[in-house]
Amino acid sequence: MPKQVSLKFDKILQCLITMAICLLIVPQAFPNTVEIAVLSTSSQQRAVYAKHEKDFEQKHPDIDVNIKFLSDADFKQALSQWLNNANGPEILTWQGGQRLFQLVAQKKVLDLSEFWKKHGLLKKFSVSSTNAISVDDSRYGVPASYYQWGIYYRQSLFDKLSLSPPKTWQDLIKTCEVLLKNEITPITIGAANKWTSAAWFDYLNLRVNGLTYHQELLMGEHSFRSPQVREVFIKWHELLNKGCFTDRFNGWDWSQAMPFLYHKMAGMTLIGNFFASTLPKTLENDFRFVAFPTINPEMPLYEEAPLDLFMVPSYTKMTPAIEQVLLSLTSTNFLALLNDAATTISPTAEVLTPSKNYFISEGQNLLSKAKGVSQFFDRDTKAAMASASTEIFTRFMVHKDIERTLNELEDARERFLLK
Repeated sequence: MPKQVSLKFDKILQCLITMAICLLIVPQAFPNTVEIAVLSTSSQQRAVYAKHEKDFEQKHPDIDVNIKFLSDADFKQALSQWLNNANGPEILTWQGGQRLFQLVAQKKVLDLSEFWKKHGLLKKFSVSSTNAISVDDSRYGVPASYYQWGIYYRQSLFDKLSLSPPKTWQDLIKTCEVLLKNEITPITIGAANKWTSAAWFDYLNLRVNGLTYHQELLMGEHSFRSPQVREVFIKWHELLNKGCFTDRFNGWDWSQAMPFLYHKMAGMTLIGNFFASTLPKTLENDFRFVAFPTINPEMPLYEEAPLDLFMVPSYTKMTPAIEQVLLSLTSTNFLALLNDAATTISPTAEVLTPSKNYFISEGQNLLSKAKGVSQFFDRDTKAAMASASTEIFTRFMVHKDIERTLNELEDARERFLLK
């Protein structure tokens, strides 16, 4: 071989060897990359996700998990773009009930029924959380977390007045009467932002008419002038007529209404467990929780418990890698850590260890027995209907006119739910 040709060959060989070494050294793109988009602003939750990602990749070195965190506003904007463009992360967090069901109706979410069946998930999750991700006995998500609503009260005040927490409607009325007799406002509420009044409608409707009727009503399938809805407002009117609520509740939000309880100027409040993180430490042990009182003893107990979940958008083709990642998100241990970080409740039927937090423990007990859960008024209906209705509910608490309220709600239904 001529010397010149030999030198060229050597150079080419050296280049090929160098390229081969570089290919070995430079990290290659994972053929199995799974992206998860999470709506979360909690640094504690992010830390749990980060550890889960690291642990998963150690067990599955052939799968690369990429978790991206977005704020509430950013996530909702991005979600719309991902679904409309049919391109985005393979797994998304979202919210249960009608917010999920609307996407199911638009065929934007994969049916995960086979995934549930294959991995025996019906036994893993509570009945109430499973119902919140199910349509016609098909599963469209994996429950991640939820939290309870209910009545919170001061134990020392109840002890002083020889009161027991109200379990029935009659109990609630009697409790209000005793508190009023002792010049204590029975129920504090801050409705400056209107939505807290919706909790009263939700619970009264659940206790009087049940979950199915409640959900159908909020989707426009029943008239607000129906006898069933009238009964809800008759019950509410009974409390208003007795003077059970704080005056001038329009002047403050929910957090500004809480000092009435702190200073024993009020006896109870209806609120979500998110409030517990704002409790003064010195008062924590004196606050207690009880489920919203029963009205119809034959009605199964349905609760208000907004649920977050994982879903797979329909633009995603389910692969073994995606299935493996999704399955890891159903881990009892992972969900326990995730919910402990957020002081919310794991939706698994099995609880690894009872929470040391009194309110979480009470919520676990309540929701594990619930036959189903509503998501809250603004999650269970269209945004325009929610905005109009919460204004109407709050006005009702002032003027107490049932007929006017039913007519206003029916007008809103015709404008926002029937067109």
